[in-house]
Amino acid sequence: MQSVALIFFFLGLLVSGILGTETRLLFFWPGAALLGVAGLVATLRWRLRVVFPPSDLCLAGISLFAGYIAARALMSPVAAYAHEDLFILAGAWVTYMLTVTAASHPRWRVGLFSLLLVLVVGNLAVGFVHLSGRWDFHVVPHFIRAATAGRIGGFYANPNHLGAFFLMVLFLASGFLCFGRGGAMLKMCVGFLIVSMTLGVALTVSRGALLGLAAGGVVFALLALNVVWQTQRHLFWSLLGGGLVLSVLSGAILWKVNEEYLRGREMTSPMANDVRFEIWRAAMAQNAHSPVIGAGARMFYDGSIQYRSADLPAYAGEALFAHNEYLQMLADYGWVGLGLLVLVIVLHVWNGISFLRWFTQHRFLQTGRVMSNNLSLCLGALAALTAMLVHAFFEFQFHVAMPALTLALLLGLLANPGFEGSEHRAFRFPPVRLLTKFLLAAASILLVSGPWLHGRSDYHLAKGQIAESQKDDFEKLQQLNAAVEADESNPEAHFLRGLALLDKLSADQRSPDHPVLKRATVDLEKAVKLNPHHYLYLLTLADAYDAQGKYDEALKQLQRAIVLAPLHEESRMALAVHWHRLGEFEKAEEAYLWAGQAKAMNEDGTSRWTDNYKLLLQHVALMRQSPPQ
Repeated sequence: MQSVALIFFFLGLLVSGILGTETRLLFFWPGAALLGVAGLVATLRWRLRVVFPPSDLCLAGISLFAGYIAARALMSPVAAYAHEDLFILAGAWVTYMLTVTAASHPRWRVGLFSLLLVLVVGNLAVGFVHLSGRWDFHVVPHFIRAATAGRIGGFYANPNHLGAFFLMVLFLASGFLCFGRGGAMLKMCVGFLIVSMTLGVALTVSRGALLGLAAGGVVFALLALNVVWQTQRHLFWSLLGGGLVLSVLSGAILWKVNEEYLRGREMTSPMANDVRFEIWRAAMAQNAHSPVIGAGARMFYDGSIQYRSADLPAYAGEALFAHNEYLQMLADYGWVGLGLLVLVIVLHVWNGISFLRWFTQHRFLQTGRVMSNNLSLCLGALAALTAMLVHAFFEFQFHVAMPALTLALLLGLLANPGFEGSEHRAFRFPPVRLLTKFLLAAASILLVSGPWLHGRSDYHLAKGQIAESQKDDFEKLQQLNAAVEADESNPEAHFLRGLALLDKLSADQRSPDHPVLKRATVDLEKAVKLNPHHYLYLLTLADAYDAQGKYDEALKQLQRAIVLAPLHEESRMALAVHWHRLGEFEKAEEAYLWAGQAKAMNEDGTSRWTDNYKLLLQHVALMRQSPPQ
């Protein structure tokens, strides 16, 4: 059964590596189901064969962190948002636990490493497709990759997340190249992939990833040279000199390859004027309202709108993410979440460094061999973790399934790097192992049930979007009906169906007793109940209330929307339209002019306040020309 669990585990990682590459869960569900089956089989096996003892301190620390994140997600204001963090957390927990236990044998560790290299090859292949000019190519038919041309993405929608994945595997591969056991041909292939991944990081034009590459490279070099100093001191100075020359040459080549891209990006988006600084201010503003436990899982979706900085460009899109994992943790989970995250990192780094010390001071003296897969993976994991800690200052890669699973794998390698013998006396805390098994069972059940409870609704919503792009209104409504039936707790499904029903009504059909209008209102009320923090839900419900003559209720929704989106043209303009409909022209004009002062304007080609204001002036002119009754 342990082998069966590992087979499903590998399949789950493979499918997640190809599809689980977006912040939404839509394409992660197949991989989640496979990981859930793997976790269930491992739970049924209960007593897994573990080759090396894992660190109980690492297990305790990460159990506290995972337990807090899960509890905070379950108590979050918007369940649909929390699902995204919760299911990625569950997948990461299964990955971590199986890496620590069932996959602790060196053979399975090499298998995990090989699987990551297979995914690297796949990402490079898709990257070549992007470089050929098909920048919107997506591996899933009928979907396009919505990304800026000029930056490869592989399986990932966001090039920065491809850079994160490459960084993690690159340093694992570097550790294997320097200290792993294998023949010359194998090492040559690994070296080629390392060079390819380095160029791939450059072609993503992710400045955060390049900084992470530099930081990880420094840590890798220091750790590797320390191992050589402790074990093969006669080679130290030769390797140091050769490494410095190689680093300078590699850096120069990397700069020349990427110079044009970086200069172009610096011209269009200079670091000094990066909008991230304003997004970070919004994250800190959200944290200030709930500093200890945060606003809730992924509540920065709406917090980025409510606390949007007035210094952002007026036509800048909504951030949705803080573009800094530490500030995102503060905004969503508070200081408790960030503190537990730091604890997890410290414990795992300490355990990894302890292994390197044990290997050089004990293991090497017993065997006389420095080549070891366990050593190579531990050293690579420490460097990869460093690169990710730096990259996380500028991105949100761990809100995407596959980078989060890969990070869990790295932490698993550090929690159980391969201690053996009596020289290392680890702290033992037996209850934590029982706790981790129960958490594994809970995470696995969650992953298996998720595709049925929520995945079907996501699937029908995606089909509805495809139908909308094809101008098939009937098919779109059918898919939205199926999405609501599949998951009544999905606010987006209710909102989109209510909006679609409103769009079907002509101006003459918007009578208070029209059945379609009533049905749309019920859907919109349900959406607002499930997610009262989305200002567009409130604006659309206010529109439905206006059509039914419920003007007071409509005004309440508009006022709530303005609180949630205080800088936005859309919420101010909706208030103006409300007064316009009621014939309160002075209030309408005041609101239209207020909308013109908004710091977050609607995109060109959408409804703008100027168009509606001109219509107001025309109505007033017609009224003045009409003879008195």
